[in-house]
Amino acid sequence: MTRDTLLRLSAAAAILGGGLRVVDAFLDKADIHLQQLAYFVTDTMLIFGLCGIYLSRSNRLGLAGLLGFATSITGIVMVRSFGPRGYLIGASVTLLGVVVTGVTMLARTASSRSAPILWIVSLALGLIGLVPFGANWSFALAGVTFGLGFIAAGIELRTPVS
Repeated sequence: MTRDTLLRLSAAAAILGGGLRVVDAFLDKADIHLQQLAYFVTDTMLIFGLCGIYLSRSNRLGLAGLLGFATSITGIVMVRSFGPRGYLIGASVTLLGVVVTGVTMLARTASSRSAPILWIVSLALGLIGLVPFGANWSFALAGVTFGLGFIAAGIELRTPVS
């Protein structure tokens, strides 16, 4: 399989994972089994998407990009591994890693600005939700902007950056 084929598959995974993450934000009333299946597929697609997003730019992202990528993957794994509080901890670690990667992408002009900015906005919205008396809607909107960031990154990945 060629590198371009792998990157196109990774782009499709990022777009699908991002789209599913947007939908996941509205699954709070769905059957628990449907939620678990949706979250599993979402996380799997996000991992494959992250691989292409990072690997297509690894030569420009340096150590900071690698640390952000590794932190993102670790966070996704933590979501499903740390019991009832796993989501909050893992999602926070994932978002931190994606933001580090995104800021590095911006600083080193390793991508367009859409995905990194959406990830930074997602972090800001998540922080608003943590503030006492913070807006409950901010968590859902943080998930939506996180997913939109992956969609944007996946669309860009369809035209690989060397």
